[in-house]
Amino acid sequence: MTTATAGRSVDGMDDRHNTQRAARLDCQVLVVGAGPTGLLLAADLLARGVSTRIIDKGDGVNLETRAIGVHARTLEVLDLMGLAERFVEHGQVVRWFRFYADGKPRLSLDLSRNGTRFGFMLDIPQHQTECLLRARVAELGGVIEQRAELTGLTDEATGVTARVRDARGQVRVITASYVVGCDGAHSRVRHELGLAFHGHPYPQAWLLADVRLDWARPENMVHAFFRADGVPLICLPMRDHRWRLVVPFAGDRAPGAPDLGEVQQLVDQRAPERVVVSDASWLASFNCHRRSTDVYRRGHVLLAGDAVHIHTPAGGQGMNTGITDAHNLGWKLALVAAGRAPGQLLDTYGCEREPVAAQVLGLTHALVRFGTMTHPVKRALRDTIIPAAAHVGPIHRRAVRRWTQVNVGYPASSLTWPDRGRGRPRPGQRAPDIQVRTQDGTSSLFSVLRRGRHVMVVTGTDPGGTLGRPALEPYQDLFEVVTRGPGDARASRGGPVFLVRPDGYIAARGRPDRLETVLGYLRELSGETGISRPGRRHPASPTRRLPPFSDARPTVRCRGSRSACRSPAAVDFTIVRSMLTAVAASRGPVC
Repeated sequence: MTTATAGRSVDGMDDRHNTQRAARLDCQVLVVGAGPTGLLLAADLLARGVSTRIIDKGDGVNLETRAIGVHARTLEVLDLMGLAERFVEHGQVVRWFRFYADGKPRLSLDLSRNGTRFGFMLDIPQHQTECLLRARVAELGGVIEQRAELTGLTDEATGVTARVRDARGQVRVITASYVVGCDGAHSRVRHELGLAFHGHPYPQAWLLADVRLDWARPENMVHAFFRADGVPLICLPMRDHRWRLVVPFAGDRAPGAPDLGEVQQLVDQRAPERVVVSDASWLASFNCHRRSTDVYRRGHVLLAGDAVHIHTPAGGQGMNTGITDAHNLGWKLALVAAGRAPGQLLDTYGCEREPVAAQVLGLTHALVRFGTMTHPVKRALRDTIIPAAAHVGPIHRRAVRRWTQVNVGYPASSLTWPDRGRGRPRPGQRAPDIQVRTQDGTSSLFSVLRRGRHVMVVTGTDPGGTLGRPALEPYQDLFEVVTRGPGDARASRGGPVFLVRPDGYIAARGRPDRLETVLGYLRELSGETGISRPGRRHPASPTRRLPPFSDARPTVRCRGSRSACRSPAAVDFTIVRSMLTAVAASRGPVC
């Protein structure tokens, strides 16, 4: 077994002149892992014409429901790939998150206020998500090699050599320009890179159960019940009148999945009224960890999804973060593989996504602490201050946008070209799905982005003057041009020009007579001046040492920790403060 060579970089290579090398490789990109992250990345690469192979050590689609929540930003990503409607047809629309304390409703988050056309969360079992993505991979000519397990990697100057054990137990070699590890929390790719996975476990097992409930609570709403003893119960609606129960900190119990009797006993303890649980289709027990690595790329090898960051299911963030990791990486990897951009472009992937993962880990940790609070004074403050703050319109909208990941942006990225202009959206922010005019008529921005290129949105009435600039001519294969849609008040003569990245974020903006920022972005993307500029380099984040979770029982020790976990009674008011920060401090783009 050969581990990947540490620190081997391809940045000095001229990828545009390596067609002979590429012809000798088995594929341009090898994706390891066929979960939602790996499947979406593979589908995105295949749609962009990148030769892609997918290996997975499993024997096919996992029939367990696992992750179920698909948030608004993820639905936008799927829409950019032409897949959103397929997902909505198979899922349960959830429009509200409602939180209860001691049986009384305290806070309701209205997901329709997230600023997108997907004003909801979609609950769809993970195996159906994987089936839909596998179907898309197959439509694009991709094949998933099952029962193919990675056993070793060697990163060389010309690409990566992967050793793979196939279904018959034979070891074979696959050569690729790049390898992307989407192989989960126990990632073999991460292990081959020798990367530490910093963090800690949460105490006690969590239980999941997909069941029927004999109650009449609304099925378009998540119900989260918090109790004085700090043991919550979360109920998420699914299709066909079924519910997903999430039972954190199930206490001292035998290893393995629960039976229906154990689930009923825990529901009796935690629900505010008697609720009969029946007809279980899936029961599971698992241990939660909060871990991450700050290395997203080393040479020709990259990591995405749970291979880079894991956390609790609180807020339904995990699968969504992995999918948006893949979408951030896909278009960049396609440009580099095609020789249209230099290898340094791939460094922006980790620089953009690592802060997002850090925010998600912080949010999920705050939500767990928020729901397991036991100190009476702090619970009273929580149950008073948070609902009062959430009734303020701007705070409510920001909270929903953070929850649904709509507020994610990359304003500090070295790939973003800021300007001095006012108004929104700004460079680095998500582009709203506006109506635009194309040569074929009226369309939506996201529909145009499905073609895989950058889109230049001209808001003035004279796009010919903008396009006629000779400086743009060398880059016209990188973008297409549209104008603002009919009836748009901002579509005035001389209005701003926006350059939108293939993943739907504003790369740069300017005016028709001053396109220096747009041209600067296109030049850097093409490798003329390098991606990182003086004064704009996004520094590598230091390794985060995540503090351990404070268990509700002061006598319980966190595994892997030398000190006893503190009781919430010993945790100061920073719990409430952190939750207020999660609710109010994140400024998402105003669409």
